Amino acid sequence: MRFEDPWAFLLLPLVVVYCCVCRRGATALVFSSVDLVAVNIRSVRQRFLGVVGLLEMLSLLLIVVAIGRPQIGREKLRDISRGVAIQMVIDVSSSMDLSVDSSGRHESRLEIAKRVFEEFIAGDDEGAKGRENDLIGMIRFARYADTLCPLTLGHDALLQFVRELEIESRANEDGTAIGDALMLAAARLSKAHASSGEGDEKDRAGYEIKSKVIILLTDGENNCGRHMPMEGAALAQKWGIRVHTIGFGDKPDTRVVQTPAGEREISVNSADTQTLALVAQATGGVFRMANDADSLRAVYREIDAMEKSDIVRVSRMEYGEAFGGFALAGLCCLALEQLLAATLLRRLP
Repeated sequence: MRFEDPWAFLLLPLVVVYCCVCRRGATALVFSSVDLVAVNIRSVRQRFLGVVGLLEMLSLLLIVVAIGRPQIGREKLRDISRGVAIQMVIDVSSSMDLSVDSSGRHESRLEIAKRVFEEFIAGDDEGAKGRENDLIGMIRFARYADTLCPLTLGHDALLQFVRELEIESRANEDGTAIGDALMLAAARLSKAHASSGEGDEKDRAGYEIKSKVIILLTDGENNCGRHMPMEGAALAQKWGIRVHTIGFGDKPDTRVVQTPAGEREISVNSADTQTLALVAQATGGVFRMANDADSLRAVYREIDAMEKSDIVRVSRMEYGEAFGGFALAGLCCLALEQLLAATLLRRLP
């Protein structure tokens, strides 16, 4: 217990002076002789006359304590989820419709990317726990970059958007604008604190953003848009955002090219591995290539291990007012004192 206004106890000397000095000067009747009065015989009523003074003193003491505003403290434990704000940036250009052999069946690159990303968010049967404490959003891009789902803790809605994601079917909007997509993702993450404020007041109080991450998946190279990939990387670096890049395509082809030094074999990828690697390196992220569901799943597991969320337990004291009980008790004592002084323990004069 603590007292919010301890200065009130300066009134205690006044209470003592009033009860011990002022009440002593009570009026009395003057008799010529008290010889006829049996001094040693006191009635029950006379023995309890001092109760009136005690009740009055007790009531004043209780009221002084109430004025001091006693407060009772209670320790409050609160779990704060420190999650990662993740912006998934996925390529939906026409090349992502190419078929990939996955566990004996053929699926498009986009379908595989959607399924593995869903496992990354929700978890799977092979030990992945999912990212339930993370703020996650999704951006799709072809020639233009669009926000498919804003940053949210409501992953059920996000997964529904992921399942409905389709290849860009309009020829005039086909392309691979990696730079524009990175710029948009970085801008969205820069407002992540405001996004985390969406929802219930209680949920907002228990959530903090630990770090911000972009996961970029593409199977091509930047061939349109207003910004270059390294411009997006520079903006992400400025705002403290890590960019993990994933090149998703066929296994590298080996080609023989003629050089001044003679014929040489070179490895050719559909994705611009050099640019993707530079983007990741500039922002402190990682670059990995994947060519099927298993290798893509391995990349996400590596990222999952790097970007850890955690829960912090915070304790603090909350104080509640307790003056009401003291004030009520003081008033009850005062009322009882007045009642007894006017009836059973009345004194004359």
